[in-house]
Amino acid sequence: MKSSQVDAIKKDLHPQAASLSREIINKYAISLLLQAKMIAYQQRADLVMSSHVNEAHEILQSEHKKNWSREILMILGSSLLGAFVQGFTTELSAGNTTLIAVYTIMGFIGILMVFWGVRK
Repeated sequence: MKSSQVDAIKKDLHPQAASLSREIINKYAISLLLQAKMIAYQQRADLVMSSHVNEAHEILQSEHKKNWSREILMILGSSLLGAFVQGFTTELSAGNTTLIAVYTIMGFIGILMVFWGVRK
């Protein structure tokens, strides 16, 4: 182990940080065990096995990744919708039909991305 890692491990936790860490760890442990027990129940197993815990961990990890991709979709979709509103009104008053069509397409793509993000 590097000396910087050893130094980091030796750091003391503030009592509030330790309390918050225990709370987060307990919440994750409860979610993990509940998910593992549900998997074992669905498979009609008599015991919760390590394979159930591993599968539960993978499910919780994939849900975290889905949340991240959902946020990206909603941010990008919202940006496209914002560009659509501003660009469409500007080009409508200028009478440029090509850019009106481009901004309209951007608006539709933005709406689809936002709804897709909300749906996931």
